Amino acid sequence: MRFALRSTPSRRVARSAGTVAALALGASLMAAPQSYADSSPTVAQLLQACGTADVCKFHPQSYTAYTGPAHQVGSTAFNCGHETNQNTVNWSDTTSATNTVGVTITAGVKFWEVYEASVELSYSHSWTVSHTDSETKTINVRPGYKGWLQRGTAKQKATGWYELHFGKRYYGHYIWYINNYQAAGWDGDHPQNGYVNFKDAQMTSGERAAHCG
Repeated sequence: MRFALRSTPSRRVARSAGTVAALALGASLMAAPQSYADSSPTVAQLLQACGTADVCKFHPQSYTAYTGPAHQVGSTAFNCGHETNQNTVNWSDTTSATNTVGVTITAGVKFWEVYEASVELSYSHSWTVSHTDSETKTINVRPGYKGWLQRGTAKQKATGWYELHFGKRYYGHYIWYINNYQAAGWDGDHPQNGYVNFKDAQMTSGERAAHCG
């Protein structure tokens, strides 16, 4: 995920993401002492250092709009009667930006601002750290059944790599890369990828005992 390149300052930009990975890996292996793994920064440390680096750039490589995994929103309605019941379900669902390196994304953090601006410029889609949707829906539940709402959120993700330059050596190197970085979040530009569906199923004997006693 992280690679060091060169031991002297340079402002030259690498030719491509594939070349960067190859050059960086070769340099780090050739220059790395036995204690390299213990003395190199974590991905989290490199991302946090984006705010103090002389250069911190994100280079997008791919973008995808997609539907997030199905999950329940709101409460489950149980119909213990003999006629179809109308139930009002209030739901609220928050989609937060996440990444593949496990570093928390918050508004105002430099590495996210760099990522957001670069991805918006490259793919013309807006990004937010967190977005909440709320709605009130009426569902009809058959007798002896339970009903609920299932949502798949409209989401987007972009993959690429970070390039960081330091005026002074940072963990022994002036230039660091973070390869294969991917973040995902709510997609307000492709609402057609999201849905909220009504689902129902017969109550189990345990559910009848719990809710219809």
